[in-house]
Amino acid sequence: MSSFQDQVVCITGASRGIGRSLAIAFAREGASLVLGARSVPQLEALASELGEKAIAVPTDVRSKHEVERLVETAHAEFGRLDIMINNAGVAIYGPFEGVSEDELDEMLQTNVKGAFFGSQAAFKVMKAQRDGLILNVSSIAGKLHLPNEAAYNASKWALNGFTGTLSLEARHYNVRVTSVCPGGVNTPFWKEQEFLPFPSSMDPERDFLDPDHVAQSILDIARLPASCVVPEMVLLPMIAPPPDLS
Repeated sequence: MSSFQDQVVCITGASRGIGRSLAIAFAREGASLVLGARSVPQLEALASELGEKAIAVPTDVRSKHEVERLVETAHAEFGRLDIMINNAGVAIYGPFEGVSEDELDEMLQTNVKGAFFGSQAAFKVMKAQRDGLILNVSSIAGKLHLPNEAAYNASKWALNGFTGTLSLEARHYNVRVTSVCPGGVNTPFWKEQEFLPFPSSMDPERDFLDPDHVAQSILDIARLPASCVVPEMVLLPMIAPPPDLS
Protein backbone atom coordinates (compact mmCIF):
# COMPACT_ATOMS: atom_id res chain seq x y z
CA MET A 1 0.00 0.00 0.00
CA SER A 2 1.64 3.22 -1.13
CA SER A 3 1.46 6.42 0.91
CA PHE A 4 0.90 9.91 -0.41
CA GLN A 5 4.02 11.38 1.16
CA ASP A 6 5.10 13.17 -2.03
CA GLN A 7 1.61 13.91 -3.36
CA VAL A 8 -0.15 17.29 -3.51
CA VAL A 9 -3.92 17.04 -3.07
CA CYS A 10 -6.48 19.81 -3.57
CA ILE A 11 -9.99 19.36 -2.13
CA THR A 12 -13.04 21.60 -2.47
CA GLY A 13 -15.85 21.52 0.07
CA ALA A 14 -13.20 20.46 2.57
CA SER A 15 -14.60 21.98 5.76
CA ARG A 16 -17.06 19.20 6.61
CA GLY A 17 -18.66 15.94 5.54
CA ILE A 18 -16.86 13.88 2.90
CA GLY A 19 -14.40 16.72 2.23
CA ARG A 20 -13.28 16.86 5.85
CA SER A 21 -12.92 13.07 5.99
CA LEU A 22 -10.84 13.19 2.81
CA ALA A 23 -8.55 15.87 4.19
CA ILE A 24 -7.94 13.92 7.39
CA ALA A 25 -7.37 10.65 5.53
CA PHE A 26 -4.88 12.13 3.05
CA ALA A 27 -3.09 14.02 5.83
CA ARG A 28 -2.70 10.77 7.74
CA GLU A 29 -0.99 9.35 4.64
CA GLY A 30 1.45 12.25 4.49
CA ALA A 31 0.00 14.26 1.59
CA SER A 32 0.41 18.00 1.19
CA LEU A 33 -3.07 19.55 1.19
CA VAL A 34 -4.66 22.67 -0.25
CA LEU A 35 -8.19 22.91 1.12
CA GLY A 36 -11.03 25.07 -0.17
CA ALA A 37 -14.47 25.82 1.24
CA ARG A 38 -16.87 28.68 1.92
CA SER A 39 -17.05 27.98 5.67
CA VAL A 40 -13.88 29.88 6.53
CA PRO A 41 -13.68 29.33 10.34
CA GLN A 42 -14.22 25.58 9.96
CA LEU A 43 -11.76 25.42 7.06
CA GLU A 44 -9.01 27.26 8.90
CA ALA A 45 -9.55 25.19 12.03
CA LEU A 46 -9.19 22.00 9.99
CA ALA A 47 -5.99 23.18 8.30
CA SER A 48 -4.54 24.12 11.68
CA GLU A 49 -5.48 20.72 13.06
CA LEU A 50 -3.76 18.93 10.16
CA GLY A 51 -0.47 20.81 10.51
CA GLU A 52 2.01 22.68 8.36
CA LYS A 53 1.41 20.59 5.23
CA ALA A 54 -2.21 21.82 5.00
CA ILE A 55 -3.16 25.20 3.55
CA ALA A 56 -6.64 26.74 3.82
CA VAL A 57 -7.82 28.82 0.87
CA PRO A 58 -11.36 30.26 1.29
CA THR A 59 -13.10 29.29 -1.94
CA ASP A 60 -16.56 29.64 -3.41
CA VAL A 61 -16.54 27.18 -6.32
CA ARG A 62 -19.26 29.16 -8.07
CA SER A 63 -16.51 31.69 -8.86
CA LYS A 64 -14.12 30.58 -11.58
CA HIS A 65 -11.55 33.07 -10.28
CA GLU A 66 -11.63 31.62 -6.77
CA VAL A 67 -11.29 28.03 -7.98
CA GLU A 68 -8.38 29.03 -10.21
CA ARG A 69 -6.76 30.75 -7.22
CA LEU A 70 -7.14 27.55 -5.18
CA VAL A 71 -5.30 25.48 -7.79
CA GLU A 72 -2.71 28.20 -8.41
CA THR A 73 -1.98 28.23 -4.68
CA ALA A 74 -1.34 24.49 -4.73
CA HIS A 75 1.02 24.79 -7.68
CA ALA A 76 2.81 27.85 -6.32
CA GLU A 77 3.33 26.37 -2.84
CA PHE A 78 4.27 22.82 -3.80
CA GLY A 79 5.31 22.99 -7.46
CA ARG A 80 2.80 20.44 -8.72
CA LEU A 81 -0.72 19.06 -8.31
CA ASP A 82 -1.26 15.32 -8.19
CA ILE A 83 -4.91 14.95 -7.16
CA MET A 84 -7.82 17.36 -7.62
CA ILE A 85 -11.02 16.40 -5.77
CA ASN A 86 -14.06 18.45 -6.77
CA ASN A 87 -16.18 17.63 -3.75
CA ALA A 88 -18.15 20.83 -3.02
CA GLY A 89 -21.86 20.31 -3.52
CA VAL A 90 -25.29 21.50 -2.45
CA ALA A 91 -28.78 20.01 -2.56
CA ILE A 92 -32.25 21.44 -2.04
CA TYR A 93 -35.08 18.92 -2.11
CA GLY A 94 -38.79 19.09 -2.80
CA PRO A 95 -41.33 18.73 -5.63
CA PHE A 96 -39.94 20.11 -8.88
CA GLU A 97 -42.80 22.62 -9.28
CA GLY A 98 -41.68 24.41 -6.13
CA VAL A 99 -37.99 24.77 -7.01
CA SER A 100 -37.14 28.44 -7.42
CA GLU A 101 -34.82 29.84 -10.05
CA ASP A 102 -32.35 30.85 -7.33
CA GLU A 103 -32.33 27.32 -5.90
CA LEU A 104 -31.81 25.77 -9.32
CA ASP A 105 -29.01 28.21 -10.09
CA GLU A 106 -27.27 27.47 -6.79
CA MET A 107 -27.24 23.73 -7.46
CA LEU A 108 -26.09 24.05 -11.07
CA GLN A 109 -23.43 26.62 -10.26
CA THR A 110 -22.04 24.65 -7.32
CA ASN A 111 -22.43 21.05 -8.48
CA VAL A 112 -21.71 21.50 -12.18
CA LYS A 113 -19.87 24.76 -12.82
CA GLY A 114 -17.77 24.35 -9.66
CA ALA A 115 -16.50 20.95 -10.77
CA PHE A 116 -16.09 22.18 -14.34
CA PHE A 117 -13.97 25.17 -13.27
CA GLY A 118 -12.00 23.03 -10.83
CA SER A 119 -11.28 20.45 -13.49
CA GLN A 120 -10.22 23.11 -16.00
CA ALA A 121 -7.78 24.66 -13.53
CA ALA A 122 -6.35 21.32 -12.45
CA PHE A 123 -6.09 19.96 -15.98
CA LYS A 124 -3.98 22.92 -17.04
CA VAL A 125 -1.36 21.89 -14.46
CA MET A 126 -1.71 18.13 -14.97
CA LYS A 127 -1.56 18.35 -18.75
CA ALA A 128 1.86 20.00 -18.48
CA GLN A 129 2.95 17.36 -15.95
CA ARG A 130 1.54 14.53 -18.07
CA ASP A 131 0.24 13.06 -14.85
CA GLY A 132 -2.56 13.50 -12.33
CA LEU A 133 -5.98 12.43 -11.09
CA ILE A 134 -9.17 14.52 -11.24
CA LEU A 135 -11.91 13.04 -9.09
CA ASN A 136 -15.43 14.45 -9.07
CA VAL A 137 -17.63 13.54 -6.11
CA SER A 138 -21.05 13.07 -7.63
CA SER A 139 -24.00 11.09 -6.24
CA ILE A 140 -26.21 8.11 -6.90
CA ALA A 141 -28.71 10.87 -7.74
CA GLY A 142 -26.71 11.27 -10.95
CA LYS A 143 -27.68 7.75 -12.02
CA LEU A 144 -31.26 7.40 -10.79
CA HIS A 145 -34.51 9.28 -11.24
CA LEU A 146 -35.64 10.16 -7.72
CA PRO A 147 -38.87 11.90 -6.71
CA ASN A 148 -38.45 15.28 -5.03
CA GLU A 149 -34.87 15.53 -6.33
CA ALA A 150 -35.46 16.86 -9.84
CA ALA A 151 -33.04 19.78 -9.68
CA TYR A 152 -30.43 17.83 -7.74
CA ASN A 153 -30.78 14.92 -10.20
CA ALA A 154 -30.28 17.33 -13.09
CA SER A 155 -27.07 18.73 -11.58
CA LYS A 156 -25.57 15.33 -10.80
CA TRP A 157 -26.52 13.77 -14.15
CA ALA A 158 -24.82 16.76 -15.76
CA LEU A 159 -21.74 16.25 -13.58
CA ASN A 160 -21.51 12.56 -14.50
CA GLY A 161 -21.90 13.36 -18.19
CA PHE A 162 -19.17 15.98 -18.03
CA THR A 163 -16.85 13.68 -16.08
CA GLY A 164 -17.16 10.90 -18.65
CA THR A 165 -16.29 13.21 -21.52
CA LEU A 166 -13.42 14.77 -19.60
CA SER A 167 -12.01 11.30 -19.02
CA LEU A 168 -11.86 10.67 -22.77
CA GLU A 169 -10.06 13.95 -23.45
CA ALA A 170 -7.70 13.84 -20.48
CA ARG A 171 -6.39 10.32 -21.02
CA HIS A 172 -4.38 11.53 -24.03
CA TYR A 173 -2.23 13.45 -21.52
CA ASN A 174 -1.98 10.61 -18.99
CA VAL A 175 -4.48 12.36 -16.69
CA ARG A 176 -6.97 10.03 -15.04
CA VAL A 177 -10.56 11.10 -14.33
CA THR A 178 -13.02 9.41 -11.98
CA SER A 179 -16.57 9.97 -10.82
CA VAL A 180 -17.56 8.70 -7.36
CA CYS A 181 -21.29 8.28 -6.79
CA PRO A 182 -22.20 7.61 -3.15
CA GLY A 183 -25.67 6.91 -1.91
CA GLY A 184 -26.83 8.65 1.26
CA VAL A 185 -23.93 9.72 3.48
CA ASN A 186 -24.25 10.47 7.19
CA THR A 187 -23.14 14.12 7.39
CA PRO A 188 -24.49 17.25 9.14
CA PHE A 189 -26.04 18.12 5.78
CA TRP A 190 -29.23 16.21 6.61
CA LYS A 191 -29.92 18.17 9.79
CA GLU A 192 -30.11 21.38 7.72
CA GLN A 193 -32.76 20.13 5.29
CA GLU A 194 -36.35 21.35 5.54
CA PHE A 195 -37.51 18.55 3.23
CA LEU A 196 -36.06 15.03 3.46
CA PRO A 197 -36.30 12.91 0.28
CA PHE A 198 -36.47 9.59 2.12
CA PRO A 199 -38.98 7.90 4.46
CA SER A 200 -39.11 9.12 8.04
CA SER A 201 -38.33 5.56 9.15
CA MET A 202 -34.79 5.96 7.80
CA ASP A 203 -32.10 7.37 10.07
CA PRO A 204 -28.94 8.73 8.38
CA GLU A 205 -26.81 7.86 11.43
CA ARG A 206 -27.97 4.25 11.26
CA ASP A 207 -28.72 3.64 7.60
CA PHE A 208 -26.35 5.79 5.53
CA LEU A 209 -22.71 5.55 4.54
CA ASP A 210 -20.00 6.78 6.88
CA PRO A 211 -18.09 9.68 5.25
CA ASP A 212 -14.82 8.10 6.42
CA HIS A 213 -15.64 4.99 4.39
CA VAL A 214 -16.32 7.09 1.30
CA ALA A 215 -13.00 8.85 1.85
CA GLN A 216 -11.20 5.51 2.18
CA SER A 217 -12.70 4.34 -1.11
CA ILE A 218 -11.40 7.48 -2.81
CA LEU A 219 -7.94 6.88 -1.36
CA ASP A 220 -8.08 3.36 -2.78
CA ILE A 221 -8.73 4.80 -6.24
CA ALA A 222 -5.90 7.28 -5.84
CA ARG A 223 -3.48 4.50 -4.83
CA LEU A 224 -3.80 2.76 -8.17
CA PRO A 225 -0.88 3.06 -10.57
CA ALA A 226 -1.03 5.69 -13.30
CA SER A 227 -1.64 2.94 -15.84
CA CYS A 228 -5.07 2.22 -14.30
CA VAL A 229 -8.19 4.35 -14.36
CA VAL A 230 -11.52 3.84 -12.58
CA PRO A 231 -14.07 5.71 -14.69
CA GLU A 232 -16.76 5.48 -12.03
CA MET A 233 -17.34 4.09 -8.56
CA VAL A 234 -20.77 3.65 -6.98
CA LEU A 235 -21.04 3.19 -3.20
CA LEU A 236 -24.35 2.32 -1.57
CA PRO A 237 -25.27 1.78 2.07
CA MET A 238 -26.14 -1.80 2.96
CA ILE A 239 -29.65 -0.97 4.18
CA ALA A 240 -31.47 -4.06 5.40
CA PRO A 241 -34.77 -4.74 3.58
CA PRO A 242 -37.98 -4.44 5.62
CA PRO A 243 -39.14 -7.66 7.30
CA ASP A 244 -41.51 -9.91 5.38
CA LEU A 245 -44.80 -9.51 7.21
CA SER A 246 -46.84 -11.74 4.90
